[in-house]
Amino acid sequence: MSVEADFFQATDFQGGNSEVEWSLFGGGTVDDAFWAVSVVAQGTNNAVELTRIRTVSDAGGKRTLFFTVKNTTANPTNFTRVAVRIPNF
Repeated sequence: MSVEADFFQATDFQGGNSEVEWSLFGGGTVDDAFWAVSVVAQGTNNAVELTRIRTVSDAGGKRTLFFTVKNTTANPTNFTRVAVRIPNF
């Protein structure tokens, strides 16, 4: 990770009326920086909702960030997920 802000973006697919937990890009490992996550539905007649963000620390100290996305329509949906990392100074 750099001393400047980092930006991660990906497109994913989620079935209609479903709720799925995703891990942050690259295995989900996070450091002591500030992390922001957002999701945006693509196409028409679609809606996604970011319902939960959580971090877990294992016995070795590795921290993983997970986030839950809910598709609130019956339509299968492509969506963009973005994470922004801003280092602590």
